[in-house]
Amino acid sequence: MATFLARALNLTAPETRAGFTDVDESSVHAADIEALYAAGITLGCPSQQGLQFCPDQPVTRAQMATFLARALNLEASEAGQ
Repeated sequence: MATFLARALNLTAPETRAGFTDVDESSVHAADIEALYAAGITLGCPSQQGLQFCPDQPVTRAQMATFLARALNLEASEAGQ
């Protein structure tokens, strides 16, 4: 998901890394995960072990919708409209 979004949005990794504790810096997806975080598209996942991305967890439809809304700067609409 991170690589798909980062490449679709033409994002680049920031010079300063957020340092997700569960993302190996040698991962092919690490730079894309950092780019999404720097762009405010992902905020990571709740954790007691510092900032985490939870790359092994499935992404729900609601989470993907949130990522897309943030990426496209969409505002939430009122229910029923």
